[in-house]
Amino acid sequence: MKCGLPAPGASEAFTTRVVRPSDVAVWFHVYCTRTHPNRAETFSQGWGDTRFAPIHREDGTPVHTYYAASTPECAYMESVLHDVPLSPPGVFNVDELQHYHLAQFTLCEPLHCVSFHTPHLPALRNITRAQLIDSLPACYDETRAWAQAAYLQRPQAQAIAYGSRRDDAGRCLLLFKQRLPDPPFVVTKDEPLALAPRRKEMLDLIDLLGISRI
Repeated sequence: MKCGLPAPGASEAFTTRVVRPSDVAVWFHVYCTRTHPNRAETFSQGWGDTRFAPIHREDGTPVHTYYAASTPECAYMESVLHDVPLSPPGVFNVDELQHYHLAQFTLCEPLHCVSFHTPHLPALRNITRAQLIDSLPACYDETRAWAQAAYLQRPQAQAIAYGSRRDDAGRCLLLFKQRLPDPPFVVTKDEPLALAPRRKEMLDLIDLLGISRI
């Protein structure tokens, strides 16, 4: 317990809530083509090192996961700018935008989600948002254990819902492909961040945050 987050037990009091297509009209997903030939609909198949993934099914095979945010700004903060310090503001290499795209999608059906939002955390060994959501990457082994437990202990759950660490105005989802309908969602737009209009939107956000450009 290097970060102070207790390990989940075998039967945790996870809260499951329904996220309906009408709750958020459009979701946003940033994907990167630097190391994988990703597309707008590509789910991670066990690669990566994030707060809640990779996780595994009962047979040990990877859960295919897909992060989504309720606004473009939240998606940028959670992905493109995830590792850029804000206090004091860090530096961003604008050439990196060539690897990023912003997908927009709508849900096909209501989703049953394990809620990691603040009101539902006290039931989980009284853990806090600071421990589960706001902790640093060094704590990912501990936070992923809770995502793993949520997946296994709530077999009806199709996603995890939580509030963004980097932009607390945004809502986030981690989707579980194996439990979603086919198709899991409808991609309505797919735009490169290196080109207008998203490039300007991205640079305006960087400047607003006081991040230096190179």
